[in-house]
Amino acid sequence: MKEKRRPDRADIEAVRNQILDFACAKHDFKLESEEFPFDGNWNGVFLVKFRDNFEEDKLYSEVPLGEHFIRFGLDLEVDEEVWRKSHEDILREASGYDVAIYPSHAPDEGKRRCRLSIRAWVPNFGQRIFGLTFSNLMDCKKAILSMLAPE
Repeated sequence: MKEKRRPDRADIEAVRNQILDFACAKHDFKLESEEFPFDGNWNGVFLVKFRDNFEEDKLYSEVPLGEHFIRFGLDLEVDEEVWRKSHEDILREASGYDVAIYPSHAPDEGKRRCRLSIRAWVPNFGQRIFGLTFSNLMDCKKAILSMLAPE
């Protein structure tokens, strides 16, 4: 049985270029910073501007060399008291979107910082997959924020 080829630096560069070329009707992407060390692992931070309002968000992306996925992340800040009372509901809501949540270990100034994270498989990666993955991540963040909004 033939073993599958693992992605190399050229594949990672192709993925990065696809993200940079991505255009969506509601979002503008601008590369804020990137780290492409000699070993080939790539980490990028995109500034996402929403065309229909003045909001901005940072989209974190990571493509580890030799792995078959690209990981995207968005930050979420939750009041510590709300986190203690609702963290199970927050985790359950995120799991419905296939999004992982990585909370900080300790609160910072009464806030719990969390990273919402989702992965897309590199062999299937294209602008359509990127758009669906990013939309899913944004929908998850929006659902959690609306769930936590005071009534």
